[in-house]
Amino acid sequence: MNVLVVDDEPLLRFHLQKMLSELWLDIDNVVTAGSGVEALKLTEEVDPFAIFMDIKMPGLSGLETAKKMRERGYTGHLVFVTAYDEHAIEAFEQEAIDYLLKPLDENRLLICIERLKKQSQQVTYEIDEQSLNRLLHLSDGVSETGSRLRWINAHQGDKLHVIDVYDVRCFIAEDKYTTVVADQEYLIRTSIKQLAISLKNDEFWRIHRSIIVQVKMIEKVLKDDAGRLFVHLRGVTKPLPVSRANTHLFKQM
Repeated sequence: MNVLVVDDEPLLRFHLQKMLSELWLDIDNVVTAGSGVEALKLTEEVDPFAIFMDIKMPGLSGLETAKKMRERGYTGHLVFVTAYDEHAIEAFEQEAIDYLLKPLDENRLLICIERLKKQSQQVTYEIDEQSLNRLLHLSDGVSETGSRLRWINAHQGDKLHVIDVYDVRCFIAEDKYTTVVADQEYLIRTSIKQLAISLKNDEFWRIHRSIIVQVKMIEKVLKDDAGRLFVHLRGVTKPLPVSRANTHLFKQM
């Protein structure tokens, strides 16, 4: 089983090749390429099980190279490696199985290797919103344990959007889905309960069993004639109810 590493920087290419050789004992060879053009040629020669590819390269970028590989019939597993995270959506459009951020963290790479091992054993492994969130939320090399949600991977129609959690005004649970209200509305399957655990509780408040709001987005809190509190968020027309069990959150306001 061969693995291909594609990066135009020799030191980074060597570093990843060494890490993969040490951490993934099941593979036979770790082949390297310094450009997209070289990678296209090697892919046809060695038929790699997985390709770890830098996105920003002179000439053919990693994304352009991946597209050409798919057009030529490559059906193996793509892992993109980059110092930038703004290309996440494009990466997953090329059916990438993972997305690693530089500088590479050994624990993070191990998570990726485990995912690839599952594929080699022909085990179905579905990428849902929650697991995708964990994959993309590792720009600081933080382990999954005790980490906090940084990116929301949400659907709008048939398109996947990667949203900065700090652009979210609120989360509203509705039936089997949760609506993410940011500049527009999106859908995720993650429950309000799970979000409450994953978000920083000093920045996101659960004001109702079905609603979480970002505190900095609160414009005002008003009380109606019955004494019920309603939160008004910037950019959100409809006021959101506060359950009686959560009115204590606003005692200092």
